[in-house]
Amino acid sequence: MEYAVYAVKYAERDARSRDHFYGGYPEDRPMPMDYFVWAAVSSQHTLVVDTGFAADVGTRRGRRHLRTAADALRTIGVDASTVEHVALTHFHYDHIGGLDQFPAARFFIQEAEMAFWLGRSLARGEVRTHIELDDLLRIVRLNHAGRVRFVDGAQEILPGVSVHNLAGHTPGLQVVRVETASGPVVLASDSSHYYANLDEDRAFITFVDLAGVFRAFDGLRALAGPDGQVVPGHDPLVLQRYPAVPGLEGSAVRIA
Repeated sequence: MEYAVYAVKYAERDARSRDHFYGGYPEDRPMPMDYFVWAAVSSQHTLVVDTGFAADVGTRRGRRHLRTAADALRTIGVDASTVEHVALTHFHYDHIGGLDQFPAARFFIQEAEMAFWLGRSLARGEVRTHIELDDLLRIVRLNHAGRVRFVDGAQEILPGVSVHNLAGHTPGLQVVRVETASGPVVLASDSSHYYANLDEDRAFITFVDLAGVFRAFDGLRALAGPDGQVVPGHDPLVLQRYPAVPGLEGSAVRIA
């Protein structure tokens, strides 16, 4: 089973390098952040990875919301209303804010992620700033409706597509590995926000387990192997390093 893999931008924000790295960064320079949803498409299956955030949430948090996840995916020919498989990498607000746009989907999540956000840590102020309570309640309702598929660790969820718990940023963050004609593609999500996190061995500023962040870097490299590629979760360079989908320059690229 061979897949085409896409990254589609739905939001952005201005930021500086000092905003992104635990312990600071050698130089303070502009370092904007892009927000993506991803899709892996084969002749038989379509998997969407993450669902973005809502416009009002973006406004409140100082992000520029450009389009919904559904609108972003529509530009590459993916109809969110018919997608049957969605992998949620973790529960931060910018990854699970568009669940209602996928009425036909089953959602793959790590058991550790659900346990963390439904446990005692949610009451801590710094922890809860990273989620929207309404999003979390939607996950609970989806589970009640039988639309959540739990994973514990690593699992093939579709032929040629697997998810892997690389905890550190959150306890149940999962990355998605997709087999393609040009080798494996590992969608890192927030296990590596930028190429610089992985390439320079620098942790992002937000995490629950610093040692886990570095173990996740090792895990990303192992999953990609010598012939694969790791795609970070928020780096604007993604839109420069891969060919644009025709007519969608600056907003959508085909990774493989």
